[in-house]
Amino acid sequence: MAKGQSEHGVTACCAAVLLAAGYSLQAFAFSMPGLVHDWALADRLVGPLLACAMFGLMAGYVLVAPLADRFGARRVIAASMAALAFASLASLLARDVLALGAWRVAIGAASGGAIPPAVSIASQQGDTRWQGPRVVAVYTAYSLGFLTAALVSLWLIPLAGWRAPWTINVVLALASALGARRLPDSPTTTRPTHRRDERPPIEGPRALLAGSRRLGTVLFWVLFPVGLALFYTLQSWLPLLATRGGATFTGAVAVTGAFTLGNMIGALPMIWCADRWGPLRALAVMGLVSLAGIALLVLSLSLAPRMLLAAALLAGIGIGASQKGMTSAAAQFYPPAIRSTGLGWALGVGRIGAAAGPLLLGLGAQADWLSVFLPLPLLVLILVPVWLDRRYGRIDRGGPPSH
Repeated sequence: MAKGQSEHGVTACCAAVLLAAGYSLQAFAFSMPGLVHDWALADRLVGPLLACAMFGLMAGYVLVAPLADRFGARRVIAASMAALAFASLASLLARDVLALGAWRVAIGAASGGAIPPAVSIASQQGDTRWQGPRVVAVYTAYSLGFLTAALVSLWLIPLAGWRAPWTINVVLALASALGARRLPDSPTTTRPTHRRDERPPIEGPRALLAGSRRLGTVLFWVLFPVGLALFYTLQSWLPLLATRGGATFTGAVAVTGAFTLGNMIGALPMIWCADRWGPLRALAVMGLVSLAGIALLVLSLSLAPRMLLAAALLAGIGIGASQKGMTSAAAQFYPPAIRSTGLGWALGVGRIGAAAGPLLLGLGAQADWLSVFLPLPLLVLILVPVWLDRRYGRIDRGGPPSH
């Protein structure tokens, strides 16, 4: 550990990285109305421009984050945050859609490169009992970055224009890059030794599918897309579905806000359940909460506003807890030597669900389509963690499965 750095200081630095990444990804959305107006942007360009950062994020997860297992998490985090600051500054100077789109891809890639190694470092701090809950708490900073982007944009855009919130990107990223220099050296920077008569250990992405880890990796690659699909589907479609159910515009915004709030506070029941039953059983329990919340949400779309708010909050708690819990479980499933690679690939594959979920629901574009679209993903959120638990048990106590 870097000199003078306590485990709480390290956790705070890692949380700052996720907050900066979340802010940089979300702030752009609040700038879009002004950008579309000032640049007279055609509707056909809006979607691709918004998607640029998501493509970059997936590339960062899969291509950049695994470098932390070879060159050290601290170096990759610091370099990624410095790149995020530079790309954010460059986006402030962009004068056309092509340049802005390119810098948004770079912002996504830098964010995706930093998040898994930051989570990996946080997962190795303190007593083993609290390493999983620490990951859940750190990952909540990503959601806090979304909320911060909303509040800052609400304040800055009327005062200084739609580009103004991007200046905060630069400040947060630079502060995180400086903070990353004080993070502990990754234990994975020292390559394992082996005798000449032994086969060298498998490294990189191939190690994720080696030996007893193969089944767990495949199941996590099923779990992450489903969790992200549910979150982004409801986050994107709730306002429209609520208004079609009879809610006012203000009521629809409130329902979506309740879902977002539930997503953030879902960390608390996840930590409580994981401490008592283990991260995998806790995931199954939170899947049941998601099922109850979404079932209530579907039934409440045309009912009293208070019932709809309560249903949205419950669904947010279940899905938010599941999202954070699966990240925590994956961090404990992979040994430190391949943890950033494992998290990067799981989160990268998860982006497929983030893109596909809203699209699939759009095929129906009806509230009753929820009853067709959602049962299978919710069953996955329940049954896959049960399968993982039966196969691997209490990974928070027994440690990662050996090769």
